[in-house]
Amino acid sequence: MTLFNPASQPAGDQASFIAVDWGTTNLRAFLMNQDGHIQAQRDSDRGMLKLGSAEFERVLADFLGDWLTSDLPIYMAGMVGSRGGWQEVPYQQCPMKLDDLADKLQWLTTSLPNPIAIVPGLQGIGIAGLVDVMRGEETQLLGALDWLEEQGRADDTPIFCLPGTHCKWAQITQGEVNQFSTSITGELFARLNDESSLVKGLPKPEQINAAAFNQGVLASQQAGGILHHLFSTRSRFVCGDLAAEEVRDYLSGVVIGHDVNDTLEALKEAYSNHSINSVIIIGSQALAERYRLALSAHHLSTEFLPANEASIRGLKRLANRQIRSEMNPAQGA
Repeated sequence: MTLFNPASQPAGDQASFIAVDWGTTNLRAFLMNQDGHIQAQRDSDRGMLKLGSAEFERVLADFLGDWLTSDLPIYMAGMVGSRGGWQEVPYQQCPMKLDDLADKLQWLTTSLPNPIAIVPGLQGIGIAGLVDVMRGEETQLLGALDWLEEQGRADDTPIFCLPGTHCKWAQITQGEVNQFSTSITGELFARLNDESSLVKGLPKPEQINAAAFNQGVLASQQAGGILHHLFSTRSRFVCGDLAAEEVRDYLSGVVIGHDVNDTLEALKEAYSNHSINSVIIIGSQALAERYRLALSAHHLSTEFLPANEASIRGLKRLANRQIRSEMNPAQGA
């Protein structure tokens, strides 16, 4: 799996904007210059789930502190713009060019000196023909597009996998997202791993057991369906096929294996004239490694872009597009 390196962090240069990634459980802010270099970073566990709608402005003010100046616009992405967030920002309909998100920013009215905008999410039709939504991942996809262009790969059309609580699968063609799909993979595994009889009382290893995980991936490729394969986590342990310390990674392999299997099969049907050769995984390194293993079972190569790096790149691109628009209003964004 190829690793993408984070942006460098020079000590000097004048700050140009603040990038904020405000998700369900975490709040992260980055003081940025116009070239997309990080000048300073702050992290908090004050995610959306811990806040009422009236608390967001105060929390952001306390969090940013001395960064609050009128010459620094703030661009926010993630669940902060969801129903239950600071302010609900309407989804933009796919197909949509990701760069056009800069024209759809929702600027907030606040008592803070900084201009503050929230990036809208996307709404579209998934590969099963059902309505689907994303919020936050659209900024990461824009960041991935920025990376590809920087590497001279603007014409590449890889599949993007964004694993997490809800795993997103998408493809960008000529800078445009036409379709994406969501799997409830992470949340399903978390529930089963914490509450189910499949793993009750069994140890929680700190490191992935790749062999056990791959056994789960292999099981997911057999006949019988996901419900049968999930129960095999219990039956294989009881019958001695799995050691106690292998069970949770086996379960992870079953869940992620089905996500990968089902999505790839649907994508191949949807894009019958387009072969899938590689996947770019945007997320945490630990979770990306599990998806890499599951995708390698299908002989697919993978590349890895850290989620923070993708978000920063996406927000940087939106901010710079705004700056160019203000400098050349006749040209538009």
